[in-house]
Amino acid sequence: MMKFRVKLPTEIDSVQKWLSELRWNTESECMSVLQGKSLVTKQSHDSSTVSSAKSTKDRLDAIRSRAHVISAEFAKLFKKIEKERWKHIKGGACRITSQVRSLLHDINTSIQDMPPYLFEEEAVIIEESAKLAQYIDSLGEINGHKPNTLPLVNMLTTIGQSFSAVVDMALGYLIQQMIQSIEDATSPHFISASLSHLISLGLEGEHMCFLIAREGGVRVLFEVCRQSKFEFAHSQALRAIATVCCVSESILELEKAAGVECLTDILCNEGTTEHLRSEAAGVVAQITSPCLDHNQHISGFIENMEDLIQALLKLCMQTHSHEVFLLATAAIANITFMDSMACDSLMQFDAARIMIEACQVNKAESMFAKDQVATILANMAVLENCSAEITENNGMELLLHFLHQRPSPQAAEAERSACERVHQKAAIALTRLSKDAENAHIIVELGGIPRLVQLCRNITERNNSDGVLIACLAALRKIATVCGVQEFSAADIQQLIKPTLVDSYLICSQLEESFV
Repeated sequence: MMKFRVKLPTEIDSVQKWLSELRWNTESECMSVLQGKSLVTKQSHDSSTVSSAKSTKDRLDAIRSRAHVISAEFAKLFKKIEKERWKHIKGGACRITSQVRSLLHDINTSIQDMPPYLFEEEAVIIEESAKLAQYIDSLGEINGHKPNTLPLVNMLTTIGQSFSAVVDMALGYLIQQMIQSIEDATSPHFISASLSHLISLGLEGEHMCFLIAREGGVRVLFEVCRQSKFEFAHSQALRAIATVCCVSESILELEKAAGVECLTDILCNEGTTEHLRSEAAGVVAQITSPCLDHNQHISGFIENMEDLIQALLKLCMQTHSHEVFLLATAAIANITFMDSMACDSLMQFDAARIMIEACQVNKAESMFAKDQVATILANMAVLENCSAEITENNGMELLLHFLHQRPSPQAAEAERSACERVHQKAAIALTRLSKDAENAHIIVELGGIPRLVQLCRNITERNNSDGVLIACLAALRKIATVCGVQEFSAADIQQLIKPTLVDSYLICSQLEESFV
């Protein structure tokens, strides 16, 4: 039988004993202090405020999601009425009224202290839904004749319009709460979370941007940008402004908030970080986009245009980031479409040299950045003095280089479209520069004619773009007018130079790739 020897306390290693007892020992004084102090009060407060912002965003998303489903049901029911599928109409109408009532209940639950105007619109829906249910019950064939669809269509139209109005009001009210909470907030975490939610809402589409603008979102965002205590949120606020300003209502709110002046101050401030200036450049690019109807008459823009251009050009020179360069050049390119004086300012601040040198050091890496540079040079080439600056800084070589750009085989459609614009703008710039005989001869010497001809004749090379074809035909004709036709082949003269522009266009647009 084995015997075990028990160690006496004096034989146990002191360190092991201490380690075995340590887990059970506490310093009562330390524990009392810890229990008497709340170490997570601020964290808990921040967490609750962030959760509040998320809750508002979740309620917005839930209402929008259900509203989309109900709108789809309305569309289906109207199709059934159009096809007179009466067996399915009754069930469809009942289902819609039930879904609408359910959503109204959810809205009432989501919104505390419901405003009176929402109650009034809900009352219209409930009353019309009752009429619809009564009418549906009375439906049936009378002496073989089908029911009259007009009353049903009118009732559903009234319910649908009131339903849309209620959803719009509810969303607006929740957005207003979110915006008001940003104004009243003191927690950086809450402001950051709320701004993220506003950006997310803006990305949902133009209607959400309209609602944000309507509820004062643009004004509050600029207030954030102007206050030094919110410096941590300036970048996010500018990103939100750029997201929301895709509708004319947002541009109007930007004007009321003196937004152009605020953006100019940010861009011209030497102490502002490059990241913040790039966000401001993004806003300028957005509000000056040719896609917007309101961009031609932005209050305060002409007064600040020269400062904006100078600051954006400085950003182009100083940055090493391809993304920042793209934002700055996009803003400058858009400005050149807004006012004829813009090109005078560009010449004053050596814009052609800055653009060309930036391309030489590969800042314009993407096809989208090349598109912006080509646009700037093409618009500057309208002015004689600007044309001289482009030529003196080897701009002709850059434009011919742009003509040889090709998207990668795996390129997305957006990049292929950008490449088309690069070809088109480069050809337009060369056409304008060719008014000067010396420039036209430089194009010939640098081998520009063969590439222009190739873009006219080869559908694949120009990605089947009519805009590229017309621009290249115009460039070839201008060169032929200035330099003569001795550099052209007989076929090119007969098909690209001698016919009218329309006839040449028709010839080239009908050519097969195998012709070349």
